[in-house]
Amino acid sequence: MDGVDSLDPPDLEPISEACERLGATLIHEIRHPLLGIKAGLELLARSGGAAIDSSADFRMVRLQTGRLEELLRTYQQLFSREAPECAEFAVAPVVRRAVELLEHRLAKLGNRFSLGEDPAVRGWGAASAVLHALTNLIANAVEAVERAGSEGRIAVRVLARAGGGAEVRVTDEGPGIPEEHRQRLFNARFTTKPAGKGSGLGLQIARTLMARFGGDVRLVPEGDPLRLPWATELSIRVPPAPP
Repeated sequence: MDGVDSLDPPDLEPISEACERLGATLIHEIRHPLLGIKAGLELLARSGGAAIDSSADFRMVRLQTGRLEELLRTYQQLFSREAPECAEFAVAPVVRRAVELLEHRLAKLGNRFSLGEDPAVRGWGAASAVLHALTNLIANAVEAVERAGSEGRIAVRVLARAGGGAEVRVTDEGPGIPEEHRQRLFNARFTTKPAGKGSGLGLQIARTLMARFGGDVRLVPEGDPLRLPWATELSIRVPPAPP
C-alpha cells in the first residue's frame, strides 16, 4: 500500500446508470416518510415538554433522524453527475458529530474508547462525506471489538497530514483482518463479518464517496510509524484546500 503521505486515487468500480436511477428513486421515496417522522418528533416534544426533550432515548431518536437526513444528502452527492461542491472545513467538529451519533454504542466501552482531536486541522471537500465514512469505520470497530469478546479498545485520532489536509484514524483491538482478506477489503459485497451481519458495501461506498471529493479510505499498513500497535487501523484522508 502507499505511504501515509500519498493521496493517489484508488481504483473504484463505476456507478452504473441503473444504480444511479435506483439511488435517486430511493432517496425520493425515503424523504417523504422521514418528513412524517420529523413532524411526529416535534409533536412529541411539544406535548411532552421538558421531560421528554431531556430523555436520552428521545435525544437518540432525534439524532438518528437527523442522521437519516444527512445520509440522503450524502447519497445525492454520490449519485449526482454534477461536479461536487467542495469547501474548506474544520475536521474535529465532524469527528465529534460521528461520535455523538454512535454514543449509544460507544457508551458500553467506557474508558476503552478514546478520542484525540486537533482543532487546528482543516480539510477540503465535503464534511458530510467524512461523517459518512467515519460513522461506518467506528461502527465496524465496535462490532470487531464485540466479536472478539474481549476488553478491547477503540481509538479515534485526528492528525494533520504532511503537506496539508487531514487524516482521521480509527483503530481497534478486535480480531484483526487476515492477510488474505486485506486486498479485497474495499471490494463491493466482500465482508469479514459473520453471515447475515454485513452487506459488504459500507467500506466500498465510504471509499467511493471520499474519492468523489479528492480523499480516500485506506487500511493502514503495519509498518506505518503513526500506527497504534493494535489489530486494525483504518484511515480517512482528506485533501488540503487548493492554494
